Parts: sequence; structure tokens; C-alpha cells
Amino acid sequence: MNYNIRVYKVEKEDSNLRGFVSLTFEGKFCAKGIALKESKAGNLFLEMPRYQDYETKEYEDYFSIRDSNFRRELLENVKEAYENIEPEEKMADLECAWGDEELYYDLNVSPLTRNGDFKAEVSMKIQDAFVVQQLHVIKAWTGKMFVGMPQRENRAKAEKEDIAHPVDGEFKKELEKTIMAEYCKNFETIRQNSTKRVSR
Repeated sequence: MNYNIRVYKVEKEDSNLRGFVSLTFEGKFCAKGIALKESKAGNLFLEMPRYQDYETKEYEDYFSIRDSNFRRELLENVKEAYENIEPEEKMADLECAWGDEELYYDLNVSPLTRNGDFKAEVSMKIQDAFVVQQLHVIKAWTGKMFVGMPQRENRAKAEKEDIAHPVDGEFKKELEKTIMAEYCKNFETIRQNSTKRVSR
């Protein structure tokens, strides 16, 4: 899998923030808003953006890295991109590769039984290494179901924006179709199990 790292340099006094990182996998799916920070010892590290869980009220990471080798490689590549930012520039890109296989992903689609517009929570695991949380199956006021991407508040713009999303039209259609098919299958399983319990 090929992936692109884009690092935006931030110069902020009295802060350990050094920049923001976005990852684009095979030119198909982008995850952004990852903070690049510097520890008191002078080491750079990545901090994932966070959201507040609806039920527990705990803060969770939008993204998580499940493969320790990928975590190490990613940080080294981010450091390289950051160090290659020219003085007059604010941004740098670096093309990278992970493994020999083309992009693949797994989905975990969990239908929600509570009332509301959100009908399912979805997580997406890319290449068994990088996980994206907080995709949703949503029911619009028209009754139509659609897939919503993870969002967080952009305070500068005073509006919500996608923090991860497809960047390729064909991949967007494929991902949405796969999520909806998985949702329908899982919802039907829950409905059948509920009917069995009632009939007993």
C-alpha cells in the first residue's frame, strides 16, 4: 500500500505543537488533524485527534495504530517530512509504502438500537494497521439512509468538518455501498434475534 504524508508546520510560541499531519492511503482515503508535538526531552511524537463518546462521556481517539511496526515507520517518515520543510515553506509531502499488498480494509458495523438519526457506528481498519472510528450510518429527515464521515468542530470556521473521508469518487461509492450492505445484514440479524426472544 502506498500512502502520502503531508505535514503542515506550525510555529506557535509557548507550545509544544510543531505541526499537523494528514495521511492519504493509495490516493483514496484521507485521515487528517493528527498533531505533531515535541516532548520536553526534544522528541517528536504523534497525537491523534479526539472525540467525546456519546454514552461514556470519555474522550477517545478518532484514529489508532494497531501495528507497532507501522507506528514506528510512520513516525520516522513524518519526522523526515517535517525536517524537509523549506524555511520559506509551511508544508511538505512524502510518498511512502507499507507492505506489498494493495489497499484493503475491514469494517465493523454496529447497528444502534436507541432512537435517533444515528443508526449504526462504523469503524474502518486499513491494512490491519490504521483504524478510523466514528463513521456512522445516518437517517436523514427525508428517510434516506447515508454514510457520514467522522466530524469535529473547526473553531476557526465555527462549523463541523470531516476529519477523515474518501478523496476518490469510485472509492467513496464502494465504501458507502459496502457499509450499507453490512448494516442491512447486521440489522436483520439483530431483528431476527429479537423476534426469537419475544416468541419464546
